[in-house]
Amino acid sequence: MNIKDLAGLSEPLKRVVDCLDKGISSLMHPFVLKRDERAKMVIEQERSNQNAIIALKEAMAQDIINVARTSRDRNELHNIAEIYGGAMAELQGLDPSKLPANLPSDEWSAHFFDCAKDCSDDQIRVLWAKILAGEIKKPGKYYKRTLTCLKQIERHEAEWFAELCKMSIENAYVPDFILDDNKFFRFNQFQSLVDCGFVNGSKGTITIDKDCVLECKSCDIDLKLASGEVFLHVFTFTDTGFQICQLLECKTDDTFVQELLEYLNKRGAANACVVKK
Repeated sequence: MNIKDLAGLSEPLKRVVDCLDKGISSLMHPFVLKRDERAKMVIEQERSNQNAIIALKEAMAQDIINVARTSRDRNELHNIAEIYGGAMAELQGLDPSKLPANLPSDEWSAHFFDCAKDCSDDQIRVLWAKILAGEIKKPGKYYKRTLTCLKQIERHEAEWFAELCKMSIENAYVPDFILDDNKFFRFNQFQSLVDCGFVNGSKGTITIDKDCVLECKSCDIDLKLASGEVFLHVFTFTDTGFQICQLLECKTDDTFVQELLEYLNKRGAANACVVKK
């Protein structure tokens, strides 16, 4: 029975299984090629031997054993069960009519499986599950390089990025003053996140030329301009950082918010105040 032929699953959950099926298939492919090559060699060597069929079966059986030992490692199976099960939980109850016609691509599904199977951290597995669910709801939403960066990040680096996101604006950038005298964030930790591909190391400038609302993680900042423009010097997140920051649920740092309000009010805002979400 094909893994996709499981009865009793809703359409959203079947799509999770479909992605799993594609991931497993991609993992098995190299072993299938190797098995076929060995089978051809056995047939050639024992073409005139009446035991060729027996030898062929034994060669194929040994490869199946090798595949089972390498691809069904207990830890990987546990990780995959947690991640794909988490994606099912994310999609549980989703109206099938809201699903897109197309599925995540075979290439993306295979890359996701290969990247996610080694994750043994509970918190990061939650991110993997959210990414898979999000990709099923909107194929093409998450870049393959985001999967690669998430696979390579260390636990402590992931924790640093989660802390940085508590000071993010629009899930896209952080003011440069957070690095002043390591007041809010340590420079060496920031540089590690640059190396991980989550943050751009070059500083930029955001120009605010009209009244607006700046969205933070757990609050918004209502900004009224006195006159002219307000310039905010920032570090921007990469596409990977932006996609991961959107997934993180955290509370905006209160001390950071007060510092940001003072920063804005000193630079031309008639009034900058916090609006709770």
